[in-house]
Amino acid sequence: MPKDDSTWLNIAYGIFFVLAAFVYYKLLESAGVRLGWVERYSDWFPTVSSLLSMVLGGGTTLWLRSDPERNEYFLSAISETRKVTFPSWDDTKKMTLIVVVVVGVFSAILSVFDIAWARILKLLLT
Repeated sequence: MPKDDSTWLNIAYGIFFVLAAFVYYKLLESAGVRLGWVERYSDWFPTVSSLLSMVLGGGTTLWLRSDPERNEYFLSAISETRKVTFPSWDDTKKMTLIVVVVVGVFSAILSVFDIAWARILKLLLT
């Protein structure tokens, strides 16, 4: 059964919730260490910081979901992503080789100019 765009958006919101809760947890943990709460309240601080980070992550996710225009924007971005065509493996190898060759040529040209400029300046300054 293929998933529709709203299902993928809900999955993205779930991933956002996990990431936001993790960031809030690390923020609370850093603040607790900095302010000495970890040592002072060692029996309940880890539990409270975990719960508070989940509440803050959930609140941020609900705030993100609350705007219908934002949801439409995300849904349209998902539908536009479906239209993307990726190059074949052979095209990818060819384009990578072209990039490597062009970067090599330009780095050789810049190296020659750099060495020449350094020698010219050395002759002028001594």
